Amino acid sequence: MRILQVESGDERGAVRITQTGSRRGSGSGTFAAVVHDAAERTYTAVIPASGPGFVLLASDERDRRVAGWAAALGALARQGTPVHRVQWVARTLPGGPDRPGPDRPATGPISLHGTTGPAGSPADSPMGSYEELLGISRPELERHQVFLAMSVRGGRTNVALRPAGAQDHANACAVLLRELAAFRRRLAEADVDTAPALAPRVLASVLRAGFSSSRWSWPDECGTTWPWPVAGEVLWDSLRLDGTWHATYWVAEWPRTDVAADFLGPLLLAGDVRQTVSVTMEPLSPFEAQKRVQQARTADVADSELRRRGGFLHTARRKREEETLAERELELADGHAPFKFSGYVTVSSDDRDDLEASCGRVEQAAGRCGMELRRCFGDQQNAFTFSLPLCRGLA
Repeated sequence: MRILQVESGDERGAVRITQTGSRRGSGSGTFAAVVHDAAERTYTAVIPASGPGFVLLASDERDRRVAGWAAALGALARQGTPVHRVQWVARTLPGGPDRPGPDRPATGPISLHGTTGPAGSPADSPMGSYEELLGISRPELERHQVFLAMSVRGGRTNVALRPAGAQDHANACAVLLRELAAFRRRLAEADVDTAPALAPRVLASVLRAGFSSSRWSWPDECGTTWPWPVAGEVLWDSLRLDGTWHATYWVAEWPRTDVAADFLGPLLLAGDVRQTVSVTMEPLSPFEAQKRVQQARTADVADSELRRRGGFLHTARRKREEETLAERELELADGHAPFKFSGYVTVSSDDRDDLEASCGRVEQAAGRCGMELRRCFGDQQNAFTFSLPLCRGLA
């Protein structure tokens, strides 16, 4: 797996692969980082995203934005789509760059550790009340980062016989950047703010922040293009990378009842916990999705017949599964976009004991969302990579 530096500036959409860190070229283009996975023959680019004010919006406005997000995804699930997968990654890093802490004293007119100004503010004054509010909310002052990753598959080059060449890289990267640009335009209509694909150094910093113990550096402060850890230790229930402990969960159950647009709020705002929530989605063509539903319906009818002959009761859970399958078939008939997806949650900490405490808080927060998390025992090394913006995590 390597990071390619792609120079895009040709008005016809052509791209050129240059050496990572090099500034050679026409000078009229922009540089984007593309992660090439030779084993999977995939090319992945990452963009930052944000939706300002979503938590404070009215419920109907939230639903409108979620519908816009669904429409943007729906355009990817078309017949013959070149998009292999799309992924969103939401990180929570306790202690933003301006938050007071042990190694960063408070500055400005407001201090969380003492008084305001030379003589302080009375407790019943507006400034004193504001100080009290900040003190109560201090655990919630986290830094949130959201990234969207998109991947396409390259040509069917036999890696063992002939590795992908420069022209293969250029063709795949051109398709990827074209699809990513169209995706960004659709997201803008859904009031989701995005930026162009991350440059190599920024992407390296984003990847490194996934396992590094640094809590204060921003992506643009990275001075290296090497994103990978130096050493690691794999345990049955956790993973240690460069002095930081990680535990990854698989989202085994999503809510079975109707939920609001902000149902993930308790998990994404779980308090003073360093975590990463990731969902990887793979668009299916309408023909393939319909075929899968028909196969599932056939298997369901056969299973019901076997249960009837064996004298098994028709439980409420079984009835709900049949209704869900029928609803999926109706959604496909109505033109909804089919996706298969999987979610993961990685909890990180500098201390092993604190990691277990944080895992407990995250499990409780997931329960409030109606989700069930299962720890990826025995597979922490692979599962951890599923929470990085690499579009991994689906079979």
